[in-house]
Amino acid sequence: SLETSGITQLMSQGLLKGTTQRSAAELMESIEAIGGSIESYAGNNSFGLNIELLNQDTDFGLDLLRETLGSPSFPSSEMEREREVQLAGIRSQKDQLLSRCFKLMKNGLFGKERYGLSSSGEESSVQALSLDQIRSHHERLVTPGNQVLSVFGDIDIDHVKKQLLNLWSDTASKSPIELPKSNASTQVESSNLSETCDKKQSVVVIGFLGTTLFDKERHALDLLQETCSDLGSRLFMRIRDELGLAYYVGAQHMPGVVPGYFGFYAGTSPEQVEKVIEEFKIQIEHLKAEGITQKELDRSKAKMLGQKQIARQ
Repeated sequence: SLETSGITQLMSQGLLKGTTQRSAAELMESIEAIGGSIESYAGNNSFGLNIELLNQDTDFGLDLLRETLGSPSFPSSEMEREREVQLAGIRSQKDQLLSRCFKLMKNGLFGKERYGLSSSGEESSVQALSLDQIRSHHERLVTPGNQVLSVFGDIDIDHVKKQLLNLWSDTASKSPIELPKSNASTQVESSNLSETCDKKQSVVVIGFLGTTLFDKERHALDLLQETCSDLGSRLFMRIRDELGLAYYVGAQHMPGVVPGYFGFYAGTSPEQVEKVIEEFKIQIEHLKAEGITQKELDRSKAKMLGQKQIARQ
């Protein structure tokens, strides 16, 4: 909700600020002593921990994962420092025109809930969060039925499976969290939203309701995003190179547990905003009517597959 916006990010950062067994410094020392690393994250749909270490230290990593996920202490002094870091990040976003314009677009598509909210929260909501709220949020979300554990590397799979049974057996009775239901309506009214700030540049974002993580069409939209964001894309060549209307241009796809969005964006000068919007409309209609070419599709597939292979290294 708007009142607790940003709570998941603050909670996820708090997972590494100490447990009932060890302080934050002791946690970091233990993982660094074996040449490993641990980090937390929170996004639009999930939060969690990433641990990297040598395969010989897998048992240690699983123990550390359980400790940090299952018994964080959320010490007040550490959490207050983390709150200030998050507030500073929120303030800095106000100077980032692209993210600021996307936020405005998402408010228009989704209102003041779900994806209409920022994962980092608002200054007022983050400032008001209490430790009790964070502890309750953690207790509600961190249950076995609400978790996915991925282990990747040169490991003994049977051994890891046995370790997992030992690690999580005592909490297996906790029930999973239900995913939110999709909104009944998939239509939104067309609207124009604008915000003025003291900058010499303008940003245009045109957003549409998208799809979910479970819909096979998400892959087509991923390819469309790549096609429209490439330096050789039709959007880039037409709007930036041919017409000289924008400094940068591209597309962004965000699927969700409920329908997310697909957006086109461009950075331009204030006097060119209307021309950019008109050209975007022409190009979007062209995409709807004719789709992308086989050459564009092949190039996007090759780039995305290459990026996935590199990421797996």
